[in-house]
Amino acid sequence: MDAKDLRIGNWVTDEFYGSFKTVFEVESINDKGINLSIQDDGKWAEISDRWIEPKYSFDLLFGIPLTEEHLFKFGFDKLANDIPTYYKCFGNLIEDDYEFSFNIYVDSEQNYFITVFGRKIIIKHIHQLQNLYFALTEEELIM
Repeated sequence: MDAKDLRIGNWVTDEFYGSFKTVFEVESINDKGINLSIQDDGKWAEISDRWIEPKYSFDLLFGIPLTEEHLFKFGFDKLANDIPTYYKCFGNLIEDDYEFSFNIYVDSEQNYFITVFGRKIIIKHIHQLQNLYFALTEEELIM
């Protein structure tokens, strides 16, 4: 993983995600590595919120694969139409009663993506969705 791909608050994991589903939240970033806190899922209370020093280098971190379950936890709704679409409203123009929305689509290869100015942007990991959502809405994407 590259430092430029991360922001404080991003969720990442390590090589054991497949077994333990460990989720780390990026607390700080420096030239040596990242400070992380472990998100408590109820299974590892003894290590929850433990601070991991910057010796946790970038090459030991990985993106958490984005799933439909994550989208629902982030507050997206699934629209009933021919193309699977996930929708999240993030604001209204009161005078025009117009909703701004953030739509994620699923292609035939089961990739999640958005379209911006006619360009298809594939979103593979949670931290990518968090960063993109923040860039477009100036709001954090929270569960």
